[in-house]
Amino acid sequence: MTSAFNWHLTRYVAPFAHRGGALDVYESFQWKIQQDGLMARIAPHVDAFADEHPDERELFGERPWTIPERVPSGVVSRVEGRLERRLGKVISHQLLGRGGFVLGLKPFRLDELPVESWKGVLVAERESVLEAATKLLARPATALDVLELVVAGRAGELEWRHAEQPCPHPTPGVCVLLPLFDVVLRRKGYVHDHPFVQRELVGPLGDRVNLVELAAKAERGEPYGILLGAWMTGRDPDEDAIRLAAESLASGDPVGWFERLYAESANGDAIVPWDSRSPHFLLSEWGVPGTGRALVVGAGLGEDAEYVAGLGYETVAFDVSESAVRLAQERFPESAVRYEAADLLDPPAEWRQAFDLVVEIMTVQALPEQLHAAAIARIAKFVRPGGTLLVIASGREEDGPVFAPPWPLTPSEIAAFATDGLEKGTMEDLRDGERHRWRATFHRPA
Repeated sequence: MTSAFNWHLTRYVAPFAHRGGALDVYESFQWKIQQDGLMARIAPHVDAFADEHPDERELFGERPWTIPERVPSGVVSRVEGRLERRLGKVISHQLLGRGGFVLGLKPFRLDELPVESWKGVLVAERESVLEAATKLLARPATALDVLELVVAGRAGELEWRHAEQPCPHPTPGVCVLLPLFDVVLRRKGYVHDHPFVQRELVGPLGDRVNLVELAAKAERGEPYGILLGAWMTGRDPDEDAIRLAAESLASGDPVGWFERLYAESANGDAIVPWDSRSPHFLLSEWGVPGTGRALVVGAGLGEDAEYVAGLGYETVAFDVSESAVRLAQERFPESAVRYEAADLLDPPAEWRQAFDLVVEIMTVQALPEQLHAAAIARIAKFVRPGGTLLVIASGREEDGPVFAPPWPLTPSEIAAFATDGLEKGTMEDLRDGERHRWRATFHRPA
């Protein structure tokens, strides 16, 4: 009981003690016990913690510890409002230390704090973890360094504030990784929908992520589907795409955000996150000189199309965004590529089986999952007899998490390009650190 309450104070109350007294310290603790299974989740770790810290055994009471079904003995079912206010002030004073409590502050409720107020809580924990890793490694540590330590089973060697008490997380590795994932996802617009269930986040497009499950996958060395070591300072390059995609989908237009993104980027009001100003490296690794007609799907600002044209193909490149087409033409004013505005889901009829090489690089994954099958079918139809389709995409497992946009392709979705008479060629499942990519080819018999 004491351990559960101390963890609750550390996680939910202490970060806001400077505001004054919280009005729902005990109410929120009771909720965590009754509705969120706090006692059941923390009890096994109290036992282990007591074994590892025999000098502090008196804090945990006598074994065996039991998990109460309802309100535990020692926690009253209801605390009168005035008493709760006073208790909140006392706890705030104790957390801040002597002289730390500021008189005159109004009491507040933890469950009424704005979502934005909670962001800093895990940022502080993330910094604490990185500092501990820096001390352990004797050099500046990154989030990926922490992940390597966790996968190697060394999470318990990290001395950080949260490791000083039992917690309800299943393993020390999960405990260490949680703040790292939390900060990355909140920067992408994910928020909690209940203030006392911070481990569950909801994305701008409605997808839900359980941070405990995500951290556990990473600890096991499994693909976890997000760049944990992503840029953590300044503006997030994915921010505009996520914002515009959410607005577009909410209005019932799943592709309209591409035009808005490119149009706003032209004015400096948005960032196109995939604009690297160079062809995709998996394309340039694969490419060999050829002849005939080529089609580049979702060509964006033209870097891939220019590379394909340089291989010797008479190249057509299209994008659903007219602004993207215009910007590509401005970027390559002397280009031999024919840039066109067209909708992948409703392409020109004359493109059917008209191209010797079709290049699809991360266009299908930019569409919501319910459109993948239709987009894949359209792309397959572009390949003429004797022709080749090259597909490059971000990957995920069949049941892997989706941090949309994009919506990375599963193995079954990649295999689905073998349709309309296309036959599967090579299938490369490429994994490099945090990234999971596919590079696959398909051919139509002559």
